[in-house]
Amino acid sequence: MKEDLLGRSTVSRRKAAVKLRDITIDNCCELLIQALEIEEKKNNFLTKVELIKTLGIKRCIKAGDYIETHFVDKLEDFNLLKMVAATALIRIKRLNINEVDIVIDLINKEEYSLTEGALESLGYDQIVPSIEQQKIILKKCASFGIDRPKGYTDPRYGLAAACANWDVKLVKDFLNNCLLSNDVPLVYVAKNALERKYVKLR
Repeated sequence: MKEDLLGRSTVSRRKAAVKLRDITIDNCCELLIQALEIEEKKNNFLTKVELIKTLGIKRCIKAGDYIETHFVDKLEDFNLLKMVAATALIRIKRLNINEVDIVIDLINKEEYSLTEGALESLGYDQIVPSIEQQKIILKKCASFGIDRPKGYTDPRYGLAAACANWDVKLVKDFLNNCLLSNDVPLVYVAKNALERKYVKLR
């Protein structure tokens, strides 16, 4: 695994990053950070994405500042890598599964990729904020992405999925509005959320 992560092959590095989500090895986080440092100098976008995803899933604390300065803060908006970095940063820096201060901080930056990444973390990790925090997030993001560039999927997907276990009265109008979207995956998760069901996300 170490040879795959730190060797010359970007494909082997990407495959190793994905495998590490299901297994534990010594110095896992250190190796992933080293692999990302190697890959940052290269042009393979997909390998960076998988490495950052795994760093987030593994909650590699030492990677937090690196991901924030090199990807969250540095990259321009409308960038999948920046979105993935936002999700990973939240997973790394939150104090517990339902802590959303960093989610709200990223949303307040009013960048498309950061907001979408923040909403993805809510849905994929089934986060349930306090009622007041639910109100804040819904107020800021209920219409997020309505004017998105052509070709982009509806970025409210993660938020709609998370709403399956949020306050019923708070989310009802939002989820019904999601049903009007031309984005099939969003409509699917919104329908299930209205029935209080979490679904396996894409």
